[in-house]
Amino acid sequence: MIDNKTTIIPVPHPGKVLQEKLLELGMSVKEFAARADKTEQFILDVITCESSISPSMALAIEIITGMDAGVLLKWQWQYDEWRARIDYYSSLEESGNEWLKMLPVDEMLGNKWLAVKDNSCVQADDLLRFFSVASPSAWRNYYFNQKLKVAFRISIESSVNPYALSAWLRRGEIQAQGIKMVNDYNPKKLKQILPSLSLLLAYPQSDVLDAVKAVFFDAGVKIIYTEPLSSVPIKGATRWIHGHPCIQLLNSQDSYDNLAYTVLHETGHILLHGKKDIFIEESGFLSSDPAYARKEQEADAFARKWLAYGLS
Repeated sequence: MIDNKTTIIPVPHPGKVLQEKLLELGMSVKEFAARADKTEQFILDVITCESSISPSMALAIEIITGMDAGVLLKWQWQYDEWRARIDYYSSLEESGNEWLKMLPVDEMLGNKWLAVKDNSCVQADDLLRFFSVASPSAWRNYYFNQKLKVAFRISIESSVNPYALSAWLRRGEIQAQGIKMVNDYNPKKLKQILPSLSLLLAYPQSDVLDAVKAVFFDAGVKIIYTEPLSSVPIKGATRWIHGHPCIQLLNSQDSYDNLAYTVLHETGHILLHGKKDIFIEESGFLSSDPAYARKEQEADAFARKWLAYGLS
């Protein structure tokens, strides 16, 4: 059991309370079962915490013993929640530790994406909350097995480090959720800003990251700058999050040229390709979709065209 499980206050099963009430009334289980029109075995299962108390059973107990049905149902709900938490942490002790070892937890802690926890089981719980999934198997189904293709449309299992990549992408989602947009996405306006964007990116300047973010903001596009993870050779990613196209970039670039090219490449994806696509610019990443490579080539051509425009 995890160390902090003692902080989960045990809740008595209402069957135990019923058992105490029957003793107080001097009523046998057999008599109570007859009065409740239930089998004796069923009542035994209730008072030994093997069966739950349903609303109809709670009402029967109220009628027979005078105990409040609402209070009984509240106790049942609290007991079920307590039991679910105990079972959840127990399952994490079995499956969470191995999953935890695969993720870049130290870097995520260093980046303040996670809070430091007392032990690995609680740290695994914090990771599940970070990813907004209920279990390590749910994480795998989401990122690897594409169980929800409408939300995450590609498998990242073939990535150089899919575990770290999933963390980087999820951090971008969290950042995107925190950006409140004034305007809806406007493809016409995005096309109109291309000349000024190309000129902005043509030559190095100190405040370029803020300037790029402001330019895209007016067109309804979210720009997200995320801390790098050393095990992910990534340049950027493009996808739609909650109705807005989002470009996720590193908050520090190894060269200005890479920044300029990546911004224009990702812009090409937004203008040329659909809402259902997600594009990841990572060294070594290969999608199983044959159309993916073609779309990457189209975005490359788009970036080269507008880079040339800015430099001309």
